[in-house]
Amino acid sequence: MFRLFCQQQNKKTEAPCPVILFVFSRAGAYIAGVKIRRLCLFPRRTCGTVQEANNMADIAKVIQDRLSGQANPQKAEWLENYVKHNIKSKGVGIPAIRAIVKEVNREYGLSSAPFHQQTNVLNRLMSSPFTEDKLAAVLYLQLFWKNTKPRAILDVTAGWFDHRWISDWNVCDWLCVRLLTPMVDTWPEAALKEFAEWNKSACLWKARASLVPFAQCKTLREHRKTVEIFSTALIKREERFCKTAVGWVLREFSKLDTGFVQEFLARHREWVTAEVRRNALKYIKD
Repeated sequence: MFRLFCQQQNKKTEAPCPVILFVFSRAGAYIAGVKIRRLCLFPRRTCGTVQEANNMADIAKVIQDRLSGQANPQKAEWLENYVKHNIKSKGVGIPAIRAIVKEVNREYGLSSAPFHQQTNVLNRLMSSPFTEDKLAAVLYLQLFWKNTKPRAILDVTAGWFDHRWISDWNVCDWLCVRLLTPMVDTWPEAALKEFAEWNKSACLWKARASLVPFAQCKTLREHRKTVEIFSTALIKREERFCKTAVGWVLREFSKLDTGFVQEFLARHREWVTAEVRRNALKYIKD
């Protein structure tokens, strides 16, 4: 704390000059013992701001660097071997990724930035070769875009698929379960219209993402016709992960209607693999 005394000098008057006492401290600023709001000599540095970053890419880099700071080579190697698809991992678990995303947002106020700036950060994360950076983008949407219109979320995620930034089942399915499944339950009209386009995509992972969200949705029974149409398109494709999406959703539907599942498998037996059949019939007892 220090004190600054300022005394008016006036040689033409004998009246005592008023003495104004300014006291500055980290606790605040005072004039004659009264605290002054909106005045601070020592600005608090407990958080960053969007402006403090040179651009939005810098905030993405902050997240990436903090994830790298918690890297675990052994866990990274395990995930790379498990997922395949030549992915790259830092070996950081979901709880740590979530904590870092929350921490950086708290420090830099990203969720208060204009929409396009937030999108730039998310695109930078998703375009990274590392799984954890990609999952950070998904988690950010889940945490901070809860009140965002579904059209905006679908546009962003569609772009990720179109740029081929999602290229393995792990990130694809995680995005589906965390973001798209709730959308099927909450905004079915918008979601189903978009997924109908994705279902026809040449991109394997975008096509897979048209069906996987139904596996864990709460309204699966209501979407029987859509599941049948989407599954018919995917089961006829050669890619293994288009077919396995069908097996997963049929497995869940078998809890509601075994006849539907058995009829589908019989009708499309020429395209059904042993893996799909085994998964689809997992809960159906002979």
